[in-house]
Amino acid sequence: MPGTPREIWAEIMNRFDPERVPPREWRAERDESPATKIVHALNRQTASPEKVLLLGTVGSGKSTELYRIAEARAQKGDEFVIVFDLVRHFQTVVGDVQALQHVSSWEVCFLAGLALIRAAKDQLGYDFPPDLQSQLAEAWTGLARASQVQGSAPPSIDILAVIKSLSLTVSGAAVPVAAALGAPATAGALAAGGLKVLSEIAGAGKWTLPIGRKGTKRLDDQDELMTTLVDKVNLLLGAFQGYNRRVLMIIDGLDRVTDIEHAKALFLHSQMIARLDCALVVCAPFVLRNEKAVTEARVFRLRTLHNVPVMDHADPRKHGPGVAFLGEVFRRRVRDLGAESFVPLPLLDKLAYYSGGLLRDFVKSIGMLAERGVDDNASVVTAAHVDDVIKEARQLVEIGMHRGDIDLLHAIVKDPDHRLPDGKIARELLTSSRLLPYPNESEWFYPHPLLTLSLVRVQ
Repeated sequence: MPGTPREIWAEIMNRFDPERVPPREWRAERDESPATKIVHALNRQTASPEKVLLLGTVGSGKSTELYRIAEARAQKGDEFVIVFDLVRHFQTVVGDVQALQHVSSWEVCFLAGLALIRAAKDQLGYDFPPDLQSQLAEAWTGLARASQVQGSAPPSIDILAVIKSLSLTVSGAAVPVAAALGAPATAGALAAGGLKVLSEIAGAGKWTLPIGRKGTKRLDDQDELMTTLVDKVNLLLGAFQGYNRRVLMIIDGLDRVTDIEHAKALFLHSQMIARLDCALVVCAPFVLRNEKAVTEARVFRLRTLHNVPVMDHADPRKHGPGVAFLGEVFRRRVRDLGAESFVPLPLLDKLAYYSGGLLRDFVKSIGMLAERGVDDNASVVTAAHVDDVIKEARQLVEIGMHRGDIDLLHAIVKDPDHRLPDGKIARELLTSSRLLPYPNESEWFYPHPLLTLSLVRVQ
């Protein structure tokens, strides 16, 4: 759609929306991504379904890699793929994204059951037996009553009404012939399909179920109500997999959980999510990444998506190999617009470096640059444009930084190995992406490069 520079920059603004998952043709391949290993593991079709915890900084590009996995598996057709973005669900459906900070393991399992019912109905025309749906509703009611604050009663639940409010991305394959005749389907009988977005159904009522409420009672996995709920979800999985094929559930968004104790409660102190009888790829809380206990997460295989290495470990003031990768991200998204020359390479490299290797931050910076391109109708951006973007981004990163934060970051800069210090401050800086991890033979850490411009000056 090439047009005037202003029109092209306006389109670039749309394409560099950090909340938008880019289509395949806009993506650059990441050498260090664990997506390929995860796909290979799913290919092995072992007796026990593959279960993966994907760890990484918020903004590192995990959602993009999850969709890469989902597309590969949907095209192969061995599994019925369901991608459930919990951030979007809590933000747009529940209307309380902060509630995600308190969601319990049994609530995640319940949402997985709802997602399966909706996806099977919409994509394959499959209706679960009414008794299985009513059993799930009863299990939810029992747990909601037992875990809520004393004196509050859970509302009644209509499963078929609730699922209308869900937004999912699922396999786009049609019903296999064998399944349509009532016989079990083999993977070979399935037509390989892509992915389809299932949006909220028009007329769906407002979400009224209590979920992620602060102060609710935590129940042990061995509690009868807990085992009953996961058993009912597994009955749904068993019924569907007998009718059609195996399920791959990809759950995005739990990386937003910032409290370490709650993160442990979800994955280390509870096996509820791991007990789901299907292949799982779950985006896990980043606060677990540097906890020794995370290696004890039973059943799950741990995979890490590191920040793009935009710094050189020996001299972090120099550019690392990740700068070129982020440049390719830009070029892939603007090539058809003829806009590759709109940002001179030295300026593009500068934006890549000061993103800290966070894909989300780089995408945001290009969007901010596009705003200035629109304002000035610029056919080529200038150093002044880029410096203005970096200044705005720096001021945002500096918000809330205190003396203790700055002193700790100075200590990391002075450490030739750039190791992670112990303590609460380091954990908070990691969670807020003021301190960033980078891949090497061993992981190393460094302040967000925007902070080195003023608050944490590097000699």
